[in-house]
Amino acid sequence: MILFITFFGSHTYAKEQADVIFINGQIETLNNTQSHANAVAIKNEKFIAVGSNKKIKAYIGSNTKVIDLNQQFVVPGLIDGHTHPMETIWMKEDWVDARYPGTPSVKQALQNLADRIKVTPKDQWVYVACVSASENKFVEKRVPTKSELDLIAPNNPVVVANGTHMAIANSVALEKLGATKGVTKLPHGGGVLLDKEGNPTGVITDGQGDIPAASKSTEIARYYSTEIAKLWNQNGFTSVLAITPVGALPVLQAVSKSVAKPNIRYSVSVWAEPNGQGLPKDFNSLEMPKEADAAYYRFFGVKAWVDGENDCRTGFMYETYVGNLDTDPPGNKGTLVTTESNANAFAKLANRNQKIAMLHCSGDAATDIGLNAYQHVINTTHSTTIKRIEHFGMFQLSEQQLQRAKKMKKDGLHISVQPIWLLELVNADYENMGAKRTETGFKFQSMIKAGLEPAAGTDMTGIYLGNIDPFKAMYASVTRQSDKGIFEPQEAISVLDALKMWTIWPAKAVGEEKVKGSIEVGKYADMAILSQNIFQIAKESLKDVQVNKTIVGGRIIYERQ
Repeated sequence: MILFITFFGSHTYAKEQADVIFINGQIETLNNTQSHANAVAIKNEKFIAVGSNKKIKAYIGSNTKVIDLNQQFVVPGLIDGHTHPMETIWMKEDWVDARYPGTPSVKQALQNLADRIKVTPKDQWVYVACVSASENKFVEKRVPTKSELDLIAPNNPVVVANGTHMAIANSVALEKLGATKGVTKLPHGGGVLLDKEGNPTGVITDGQGDIPAASKSTEIARYYSTEIAKLWNQNGFTSVLAITPVGALPVLQAVSKSVAKPNIRYSVSVWAEPNGQGLPKDFNSLEMPKEADAAYYRFFGVKAWVDGENDCRTGFMYETYVGNLDTDPPGNKGTLVTTESNANAFAKLANRNQKIAMLHCSGDAATDIGLNAYQHVINTTHSTTIKRIEHFGMFQLSEQQLQRAKKMKKDGLHISVQPIWLLELVNADYENMGAKRTETGFKFQSMIKAGLEPAAGTDMTGIYLGNIDPFKAMYASVTRQSDKGIFEPQEAISVLDALKMWTIWPAKAVGEEKVKGSIEVGKYADMAILSQNIFQIAKESLKDVQVNKTIVGGRIIYERQ
C-alpha cells in the first residue's frame, strides 16, 4: 500500500525529510549493531534512518512517499556474486533448447536442432544449449557427435554446448574456427580434441574466446538496458557481478551513458581470453565513462580460467577421472587452460592496476595454481587488492587448501561458490570422480568456520535457466539436499549464513560492503520483500519462497503479479 502524505496545520517536519519511507515491516538488516527494524527512511537513493515506525515517521515531509509493508518480511537486496548476464539473455532468447530434463535424450536434442535448421539460412551459426554433464544425464549416457551434427546441418556451423566448458562442433564450424588436422589449440585458448589420425573429433574445450557470438551490438545494448534487470529483479537481485567479455564492454560503456539508472547495479569484471591473455597493460580503457553513475556501473576486476569444470571432466585434477569417455581431454585429468606462470602474471597485472583478480579454479590441481599465484603476488609485491578464487571447493577441497585459504584471508583472499550446483552436479561428480573425491566438495560449513565468508553466485550463463533462483540455493545449502539425496549433512549451514552468502559476503568480495549488502544508514536503499519470513518457516520450504517486490535505490522496480 502506498500513501502520499500531506500534513497541514501545526505539524513540524523533520530536519531531514525523506523521499520515501517504508513502515510496518519485518526487516532483517544484517547490521550487527541493529539486526532488526520495522521501518526505513530513504533520501537520494540511500538509507538515512533505520529503526522503529515511530522513529522513521519523523522523517515524513510534505512530499514524502509512505509505503506500508503490512508486516511483510524484508531483507537487503540480493547480490549475485558471480554471473554472466549478457550471455544468459542471449542463450535464453536465441539458442536451441536441449536442456535436460526438458530434453531427456540425444535423440530429442538432435530433433530440436533439426527443427531450427529448417528455418535457418545457409551458413548462419546455430547454437544449442545442453546442461552441464549431459553425458551423465541423457538416456544414451553421451552427448551428440560431430557426425550426427553433420547429417542434420551440412550447410550451417553448429556448436552444441555441454555446459560452458565443453562443446561439440560440426565439420562446418570446425573449418570456420580453424580447427583442422593436427590443430590442438585455437587462437584464443580453446582446446581441440583429435582422434588417432590427428583429425578433430568435434570436441572443443574452453572455447568461449574462439567461438563467435552472434548477438548484434544493438541486441547486447538491449540486454544491459532492460532484459538483464527484468530477469534478475524478479528473483530479488539488486546487484550483479557481471562477468563481461572485452568485446561487449564498449556496448556496456555506451549503455552506462544513455541509461543513467538501470534497475540493476553492475559490478563489472572483464575477460579477454580464457587463459588471461589479451588484456591491456593499463586498464584505463576498461573503466566506465566519467558520465556513468558509479552507483550503477563500476569496473572492478578481470577474470581468467585456470581450468574447465569437473562436471564435464575438464576440471584440472591431480588424479585421473573415473573411466574414459570419447570427450575426455588427453591424459584424462582435465584441461589446464592457464599455466602457473601465466596465472602469476595475470594476478600481478591485476594488482599493478589496483583491480581485483578472479581466477576460475575447479579441480584440486587448478585450485593450487590459483592459490600459488596469489601467494606469489603477496610475497613479491605490496598487495592491497582483493584476490578471488571462483568456484572454490565446489568439486574438490583438501584440508590443506582450506587452511591455506584461511591464512590468506588477511591478505585479501575471497572466494566465490555456487550452492545451487548441489541440486544438479553431485551425482555426476560421483560418476566422474568416485565417492572419496566427491565427498570433499561443497564444504560450506567448513568454509564459514574458517572465516572465508563464501560469496554465492548463480554462475548464470543461460545453460541452467533455473539457477537464477537464490532461494533454491539457500534450501540446498541449509538442507544439503542434492540430486543424489542428502549430501554430507555435517556441512549444512544456518539460514542466516545462507542469507549472508547472497548479501553482505558478495559485497565484501568486490570491496563494496560500505554501500551494499545490509540495510544501514549511508548504504544504497536496496531491498527485497519476500513472500515468507525465511527464519520462521521449515527449512524444506525455503525453495518455495518468492519475491513480492524488489527495490533499488528506494524505487520499487519489480512487483510479483
